[in-house]
Amino acid sequence: MQKFVVWGLAILLLMPVYASAQTPDRITLLDNFGEYDYGEPLFIYGNVANLLPDSFLIMQIVNPEGDLCQIQQLIPMSNGVFLSDSIPLEGRICGLPGEYEVKLFYGDYSTNAFFSVSSTEFNEPTNEEKTIEARILVTDFLLLIDDTFGLDSSNQIDVSQNNIDELEKNYVDLWSEFYSESFLFEITPIIRPVISSSLDSIESLLENNEISFEIAKSIESSIFSAIFYYEIGDKKRAIDILSDAFVDIQNVNPEKTPAKRAPSFDELEESLLNLMKKSDTVMNRTVKEQIGFIFARGTAPVYSGYISDLIDLLSKARFLDIVSRNESTLYGVVNSDWESLKPSLQSKDTIEELLESKDRVSSLYDAAILLRELDNVERFISSDNEDNSDLANLIAPDWNNLSSDLELASSVSDILESETEIRQMKQIVDISSRLSNAVEISKTSGLSSPFVDDWESLLSRVGNADSPDEILGIVSEFDASMNELREKRNPLSIMKFEYQSMKEKAELQADYRNLFLINNALKILNTAEKMNSGNPSVMRIDRIEVLLTWVNSQAPKIKSDLDSYDQDALKVRASDILQRAKSLENLVDLSLRKNKFLPGYVDFTESFNEEIDQVRDLVIANDLDAADRLVRELFDEWKKVSKAYEDDPYGSDVGYSGDELIRIDYREKLENLSNVVNTFYNSGFAAYAEEYNQMTSDAYELIEIGNFVDAESKILEIAEFLSEYLVMTHPSIIYDINYDPEKDIWIIHGSVEKSIFDRRENLYVTIYNMDGTSHSSLEFTDTKHGDFYTQWIAPTEPGLYVVELQFKNTKATQIVNVSEQFENVYTPSDLNMVDLARDFEELQTFIEKFSGEPSVSHPKISSLINEIKLGLANRDAEQVDDKLNDLKYAIERYLPIRSRSAVVEVNYENDELIVAGAVQKTLAFREDLFVDVYDQRGNLVEEIALKDNSSGLFNEVLSKPFESGTYVAQLQYHDVVVTDFFNVR
Repeated sequence: MQKFVVWGLAILLLMPVYASAQTPDRITLLDNFGEYDYGEPLFIYGNVANLLPDSFLIMQIVNPEGDLCQIQQLIPMSNGVFLSDSIPLEGRICGLPGEYEVKLFYGDYSTNAFFSVSSTEFNEPTNEEKTIEARILVTDFLLLIDDTFGLDSSNQIDVSQNNIDELEKNYVDLWSEFYSESFLFEITPIIRPVISSSLDSIESLLENNEISFEIAKSIESSIFSAIFYYEIGDKKRAIDILSDAFVDIQNVNPEKTPAKRAPSFDELEESLLNLMKKSDTVMNRTVKEQIGFIFARGTAPVYSGYISDLIDLLSKARFLDIVSRNESTLYGVVNSDWESLKPSLQSKDTIEELLESKDRVSSLYDAAILLRELDNVERFISSDNEDNSDLANLIAPDWNNLSSDLELASSVSDILESETEIRQMKQIVDISSRLSNAVEISKTSGLSSPFVDDWESLLSRVGNADSPDEILGIVSEFDASMNELREKRNPLSIMKFEYQSMKEKAELQADYRNLFLINNALKILNTAEKMNSGNPSVMRIDRIEVLLTWVNSQAPKIKSDLDSYDQDALKVRASDILQRAKSLENLVDLSLRKNKFLPGYVDFTESFNEEIDQVRDLVIANDLDAADRLVRELFDEWKKVSKAYEDDPYGSDVGYSGDELIRIDYREKLENLSNVVNTFYNSGFAAYAEEYNQMTSDAYELIEIGNFVDAESKILEIAEFLSEYLVMTHPSIIYDINYDPEKDIWIIHGSVEKSIFDRRENLYVTIYNMDGTSHSSLEFTDTKHGDFYTQWIAPTEPGLYVVELQFKNTKATQIVNVSEQFENVYTPSDLNMVDLARDFEELQTFIEKFSGEPSVSHPKISSLINEIKLGLANRDAEQVDDKLNDLKYAIERYLPIRSRSAVVEVNYENDELIVAGAVQKTLAFREDLFVDVYDQRGNLVEEIALKDNSSGLFNEVLSKPFESGTYVAQLQYHDVVVTDFFNVR
């Protein structure tokens, strides 16, 4: 509500005259208003009598409650007509039953209109109903053509065999071939003015030669399509097509860019400040002082022209300074003239005198810009190699002649007179590079196209060009061939859809050869999409267009290849997967003979055989890719677990499994961190011990429930925490440690407090491993002032290294943390378990925070928590998901805190939170109450302020969508706290 009010206020502030406009007759609306059903599309069409430059028409629609339901910015066409986008009358803002107001503002003009929305829901026709209506429409139109022109065309189109797309094409073709103004009277009256005005606009553009015949026909076809869809009941699509057609008509003859506005006073002041701050310019101190006087007196607007010219001159002078560093002989004349001109500019004492040389600086600048065009040409010729030798040989003679003439030029005017030849040489290289690039990419990608031969012939014609016109002709031919390529291929969206569909099929069939081609094609399509939103170079556009043609040509081949997998081929692949699964099963059965009595071995084999059964289920479901991936993972797990039992059969009380091996590894890492704390504990760490213990407890909990992703993060967090807070400090020693990645060394630098500064004293450094053993030691001396610096080769094994520095009888430590690099690879099912585990952890914390007395725990909730922990440990996602839902219901049922003094009840549905309740009062007067709403992460998401009545009853409705999860509403009344819980699905 507030957001829409702000928008409305913003519009009113931007257009203050609308409120007092008294000329509504200047904006005329098509009276298509009345009563609309819920969900029915609406459009606004009208005309403005007087077109205003640089003005938009603002349309607002306000719902019965005063909220802004729709706002659009429209641009009238040259004849004054305008059309809005489709406006769906649905949702919480635009679907309320009642009267709506349409407001339009244009310059000083405004008008309004009204319509109403009923509670009846609009039922859009089904595809079958649309097809029936389309057949009737085309049949009736054929009869109308026959009656009008005396033809017998009823046998030309068999509408009974056509679908909607074919019927649309037939209908559009009939309109295009037999168009008559009398046919417009057969159209539904509501859209007839829109169709008529758009067709009139196209005819006017044709008469004024502002549009080609092909473009006109294309836009007309869109308009006829809109008629078709509106008549068969697809109103939204019809309105969208018409709106796009209006935009196309406007884009045919866009408004020219308005003249540059005069700078404001603030902008002029800022320009003066920048000029005063500039250094290394051609302005001397006197000119800068003059600029300072202008700024101090506030007379900048008087010198507006001078300031603009001065900024332009300084910019060009700066460019010429940069060019003067170029030692190329081509820039000889420009650099020589600039070196002689620059001192004279620096001797000018006023802005007027400095600007007298503006034209001469500009001519030097223009010449330098012109010569810069040849930089790419020079680099291209000089980088002659096997890839471009033929091309370089084609243009080398012309280049030698041109460069010789420019090197012998006696003045800047000689260079400017050679502009035509310079532009021609630049065009030759550009088009040659484009052609060469297109040919190279086509051949590399294996694209067999007649265009490749045409491009090679164009390439040879470039070298023999005699005039710029001939080169431009070659450019036009190449661009035309590129456009033809673009027209013949499918749009990006269609190609991307095809390749994504083929990717899923290739993954399902485990066809890695075609999957490689598909992934490359998708990369090309993603690049093309990004280029559409950017400003790519012409060379990149050529390259991507050739690659897209390759992508388009490969799609049918890949699709045919994937479709060629018959049942026999799938059987062969499925048989291979099943045989590998059976081999695993045999290994399990064989191992039971000697390992049956080892700890946990029977449990491991049972769960392992269940996963082998999952492989078979995936094969039955024809998901061969997932089955192949799972059987490979099982082989890896089998090798790891078998090795663990072989190395240490009784190393784990619960036995080994893939997850248990990870648990053992992570527990060992936590034990190592704990040993560091026990060995190097100091009084300074006491303040952080409780936080460390909590972090360690959380890490063990994550490991037990199998949330290894978060366990990794927690272990890294603990190591970083210890490296920061487990250090031992001493007031007389200050030092730090840095890592030099280039030399792979650790650097120690710092200072010690000394009473005598005339001698060096020894320092001793000992580096300890995590288990307290010595890694290395150093002995060195400080400076006379107590500063020191030394280094040692960096440890490479992950872990914490305690660096102890001893000076006389004092010691201090720093800790180097070589971060652990976890190499576990997680499957989608693993990540799904992580999401479930995180949800469970949030609910656990939520229960502890909002269950009232910490010691109180309902038996049902405790039982569910234990079952969820067991399910997470066994990686049973289905069981965990079900139990989590049960836990959320149990929280809602058993955890609310009640009291005789106050009660709160909440209910959430249809994006509305209903808060109700009562408080016990001793005096009959209204009070301010506050209800806080927390999500299951414990975050405060809403503070609801309300008032009760004199009896203590209260009720409030909050319209707001909440994310899925469990929430608590908490009311604190004096010293009483009551809660109620609700779930958002």
